[in-house]
This record gives sequence, C-alpha cells and structure tokens, in this order.
Amino acid sequence: MSRKGKMNLTFVLGSAAPILLIFLSLVVAPVSSDGGLYSAQLATSSPRDQDIDLVHDRYSRSTTASYGPNLNEATVLDTNRCKVNTPYVWCLPADYNQEKHPFSYFYMVNRSLPWDYEFRFVIEEISNINDKAQTMSVSMYFAVSWLEPRLQINESAVEWYEDRTGPQDQVNESPESLKYIWYPELEIYGLELFGRQRVLKEMSGVRIRKNKTINYELGVRITISCRMNFDDYPLDAHTCQFQVGSYYDTFETVTCNSHFIYDAERQRSLQHFIQIEDLPTRYGLVNLPSGKYAACGFQVRLQRKQMQYIVQVYLPTSLFVIVSWVSFLIKPEVVPGRMALLVTLFLVLINIFNSVREQAPISSRLNAVDLYLVVCIFLVFGALLEYAVILLLLKKRRKPRRTIDEGLKNLFNGEAQPLETGNGRRQRKREPVSEDDLENGIPLEDLDHSSPPDLPLPQPKNRNSHQKMKNEDMSAHKQALCDNIDAWTMWLSPPIFLAFNLVYWITYRHVDTVEFL
Repeated sequence: MSRKGKMNLTFVLGSAAPILLIFLSLVVAPVSSDGGLYSAQLATSSPRDQDIDLVHDRYSRSTTASYGPNLNEATVLDTNRCKVNTPYVWCLPADYNQEKHPFSYFYMVNRSLPWDYEFRFVIEEISNINDKAQTMSVSMYFAVSWLEPRLQINESAVEWYEDRTGPQDQVNESPESLKYIWYPELEIYGLELFGRQRVLKEMSGVRIRKNKTINYELGVRITISCRMNFDDYPLDAHTCQFQVGSYYDTFETVTCNSHFIYDAERQRSLQHFIQIEDLPTRYGLVNLPSGKYAACGFQVRLQRKQMQYIVQVYLPTSLFVIVSWVSFLIKPEVVPGRMALLVTLFLVLINIFNSVREQAPISSRLNAVDLYLVVCIFLVFGALLEYAVILLLLKKRRKPRRTIDEGLKNLFNGEAQPLETGNGRRQRKREPVSEDDLENGIPLEDLDHSSPPDLPLPQPKNRNSHQKMKNEDMSAHKQALCDNIDAWTMWLSPPIFLAFNLVYWITYRHVDTVEFL
C-alpha cells in the first residue's frame, strides 16, 4: 500500500472512532451495582439529585439512563408501583388510589373500624410561655404512624435486617415518598404556629415497617393557645393540653393513642415550674358542631415561681407597713416629721402598685398581688388618717385671741393706723383689752401704757378663774385622749396585719392542689 493510501485509512478510522463510541454507549445497557433491587423512591433527574438521594436514602435504588457527554440527562418518573419480575422491598399496587382512605380496605388485614393512629412525641423542651398572649411553645419531634393495608411487602428482602437501612424490620425512606402515598389529615387543637425545623433540608423522615405501618416523623416547634386564669397572679397555676387528632374522621371511624418522652434535665429555666403528664381521659374526646373527634397528646402543668415576687413585692411592702407604725411613737406636736414619714410611705406604695399593675397579665378581677398591695396602702392610709384625727382634736383646744369677724373688723377700722401725740411723735392706736385676753393669760406688761386705755381694765372674777381651770382640765383630757389613740393604734396594727397575712397565704395555698386537678 502506498503512503497516500495509508494516510487515508488512518483518517477514516480516526473519524469513525467517536461514532463507534456513541453507538456502543447506546447499545450496551448499564448494569446497576445492586442488581436492580428497587424501593419506593423518586427517580433522579440529574447527577446532583442522584448524589443527594444516595446520601439521604442509602437503600433507595433508582434507574437512570446514561447518554453522551453533550446530551442532557433524561428524567424518569417513578411512583414505586409494583412491576412484574422486578425485585422490591415494598411497592404500591398498580391500582393504588392515593385519595382513598386505608380503612376502606380493612378487610385486607382482617380488622374492623375504628382505625388507629399512633402518635409519639419526643419533647425537647417547653421553649416559651407567654402570659400576655396566653400561649405555650413546644420544641419536639412529632411522629405519627398508621396502617396501610395496600402495601406490598417483600418479607425476604435483606433490607429488613440490615442496620444500614434502618432499625430491625424497618426501612428508611425519603419524605418525598409521601407524595404518592396516602397520609392522614391532622388537626392540632388551639394551634397558633406550626414551624418545621430545617438544617440544610427539612428535618423529617419516613419509615416503612414490615407490618405495613408507615411512620412519619419531623422536627417542629409548635405554639398553642392555653387558657389561663390570672386571678391568683403571681400565686397562680395553669394546665395546658396539647391535643391532636383527625381533621375529617370522627371517633367512630378513627381513634388514636400516644406516648411522650421528656427529659426534664434539658429544660431551660423559665418563670414556671413545668411538669408533663399523660392527657387526662376527659380531654380524649373533642366535641365540635361537626361531631365528636378522638384526640391524643399530653398535658403540661405550670406553677409560677414565687420567690422573685416575694423578694421584689411582698417583702418591701410589708416592711413599709411596719415602718409606718413608727409614726405612732412620734409626738403629735412634731407635725413635719410624722407627716413626712407617712406621706412618703404612702406615695412609695402607690408607685409599687402602678409598676406591678403594668407588668401583670389581664385578670377578670383584682388579682392576688393587687389585693395585697391595696391592703398595705390602706393600712398606711389608716395611719395617716389617725394622725389627722389627732391633729383635729389638738386644734380644738387652741382657742384664738380673736374670731375671724373681729380680725376683719379691726383690719378695716384702721387698727394699724398710727396716732399723733402732743410731742409730735406718731403713736399706734391702742387696742382695748378684752376679757378674753385676760382669760388667755396675756401679761399686763405686754399692754401699751403710753396712752390711757379706752376702757377700764376689768377686774378678774372668781367666775373667770373657774372657767380657766375648766379649760385646762379639758386640754389635759384631750391630750390624754390623743396619747391613748396612738397607743391603741400601735397595739392593734400589728395583730391586724398579721391576721391578714395568715388569711391571705392560707387562701392562696389552694393553688398547688386545686388548679392541678
């Protein structure tokens, strides 16, 4: 062969090589490493999706076609329906209808209605309790299981026994499988917020059990309303029920059972003591206008921590009331000191009352702390009122030199106008001396002798002396009465305040028992 012929053959073979490679890739079918074992999972649409599915669902088997490097990968949609001569772990029958309830096929498993839902709650913590909004937030893993009699199970598949595919007699599946499987419509009673937890992807998963039970679990943070009564605030206690059940089906068709797991050591410190228990029987049935529905869940008991309020509210107000008793030891004549003490304590208690009222939740009547503060305010106000009575008694024994009419008459008649004397000096007009002035004990040397009096000085009589002694006896009697009032108030105030505290704390002690029943 000539050199030119060899070059032409080399050129033809080099051009045909890519065509041969493409032809071989189309003719030769790829063989799956797992031998074609199939389980319920959507086929991947791209190499990236295939990698994600292999990590997320280790036992899921997907069938993809491989094409040339310059062609897009084809998408194969599969709903895990049963196929002839195809190995499987579980699959759905060809006539599977996602809209039909599983209990419509109860005869397939030799069972009767009502159908059962099983709930499991792994409670991480009670994350928040809002008194103003009357809500409670719970972080937990929420799981629900139901029987699907239409599933086709391959009991001889090795996936039921391998740890890599899930617990014994269970296989893990992607949550995407629920797109082609019937799942229950649920209702959480009193639901305010339902948040799904996510870390890169949604924290959820599906498990198919060998007994044809499907289990769906997801991490959630749920906020529910909780009916609270704050009439005993801050000595209050509450119970909140978490109830979940079927949205459509009544208790004749669907019932449920549940259990919870709660680790108290993982609970953050809140303003309440928390105790979680099984849902009482009376909350297992919810009456609605559309019928009666079965409900499952748990109950949370809340007992408010009281030490903070005792130190910040109850103790200071009690001390202020005790300090107000010191005013009974102060002489009534010391008006500024005694009045300043009582008025200051009264205003401080009013300020504490306003501050506590702003922070307290809404109640239907005067709550416990408001009642205590009101009584303390009235006790201090009583001490102030008692001192006002004493001042009124002391004022009556002080007799003025002139009445108001006499003072106004002297003022308008020119009492302060000076008079001229013969030597040219101006002299104040002298007032006449009245009998009242003598009775009140005005010394004669205080009178003005520069000019003759207008009236002759009256001579004291035995009658005036007797009246003076009588007034002194009345003043001494009033003074003794004032001292007795202070003494009696001093002795009565502590027992009254102590009796009030005993009745108060005994009355609100029922919170620990009655509210939790």
